[in-house]
This record gives sequence, C-alpha cells and structure tokens, in this order.
Amino acid sequence: MEKIKVLIVEDQLLIAEDIASKLVKHSLEVAGTCGSGEEAIEMVEDIAPDLILMDINLSGAMDGISTARVILDKYDVPIIYLSEYVDTKTIDRAKKTMPAAYLSKPFQEADLIRSIDLAFSNARAKREHQSPWVKDHVFLRSKNQYIKLHLEDIIYLEADRSYCYIVTEQEVHTMTTSMNHVYEQLNNRDFMKIHRSFVININKITALDGNIVRLGGEKQVQMSKDYRDELMSRLKFIK
Repeated sequence: MEKIKVLIVEDQLLIAEDIASKLVKHSLEVAGTCGSGEEAIEMVEDIAPDLILMDINLSGAMDGISTARVILDKYDVPIIYLSEYVDTKTIDRAKKTMPAAYLSKPFQEADLIRSIDLAFSNARAKREHQSPWVKDHVFLRSKNQYIKLHLEDIIYLEADRSYCYIVTEQEVHTMTTSMNHVYEQLNNRDFMKIHRSFVININKITALDGNIVRLGGEKQVQMSKDYRDELMSRLKFIK
C-alpha cells in the first residue's frame, strides 16, 4: 500500500523542512520539495503527487497562483495554498483556481493536517459527483488519515450489517458504510456482486468449485445461484 505523496512548493527552505517533518510524522510521503513554479510544474509531471502544498508568494517569474493554474489545466490534483499576508486582488486570483484549502503563515501542525484531511474529503466528494473513482486507485479513511489503495489490490468486499470489509492480500480495511455503497462508488467493471454479502474482483479468481469462488492466495467466498449465470458470462472458458 502506498502512502499519499505530497509535493511542497515553498521557496523558504526552513519552512519547507518544517512542513516536511510534520507530514512525515503523520505518515504522509514527501514526494519532493522545490522553490519555483517552473520546477514545480516539472516535478508534477515526474512524480504525480496526490496533493500539492503551494506557497502563493514564490519568487521568480511565476507565483504560486500562476503555477497552480498551469498544473490544474493538465492534472486533477488538490492544491492547498500557503501564504503570509496577501492583498484582496491576490486572494481573488487564488479563488479562481478553486484551491482545496488556504493556510495563513504561520500555521499550526493541527491546522495543516486538518486542511489536508479536508482537501481529500472535498476531492472525493467532487469525484463522486462527477464520475465516481474512475482512476486506478481510491483513498480510504483509516486511523485519522487517508491512505491510497490500488483497485487491483482489492480481492473482494464483504458486507457485515452496516459495515463493509475491503479485503486485500495484506490486510482488511473496515468501512463504516454499507457494501453496496462502496460497490457503487467503485464504479468499475472488474468488480461484480456474486452474493448479497460479497463483491469480488473478477481478475482475482483462481478457481471455481461449485458455488465456491477461490480468489488470490487461499481466500474463497460463496457465490449465490442468482449471480452464477452473470459471472459465468463474464469469464472465458476453454472446453
């Protein structure tokens, strides 16, 4: 499982280092730091960050807002602005780029983490409203942080009343929502409901034994006869 990658765009070295240490403390990965807009644009292309912390008052030809505009024209990535005092005109420019959040320097560690949390919540809501989770990964809320989980790593979903378990080879993630809700949000053809309590990743099927579907290593789930014909139609058999 990958950590969330954060790019820090800040031309004051001490501030950048302080931010990096705070992120690491909260299990976030500092994918890179840079001090200019031009360098930030290049790094986004190279490292594909999940979040950008952008100082508005960058020195050089491009300030943080101009840099953000170029990045957002090509990439759907949440950007949190960092800044000391700015005038009304600058704030109005910043609003047009629809930042995920805005932090005034100096800020507290709790405010930084809360803003990151909010940024991912808003980004998730935006994706759900437009085209739910169309990428190859999702972000899950776990232990007061968001973690990245690739869809290909999910073996199956299991319903347990108002909870849903997302099962991978390494661990099981517990979601405080129904399995059907998670299934709808995945919105991916590789996932199929085969029982009122199970949704499987059909790419993980290793064998079929009657109504038992074997998945991944030694995992297996039961298939309901109501879903059998649909599953069989999705698989290719050599007879």
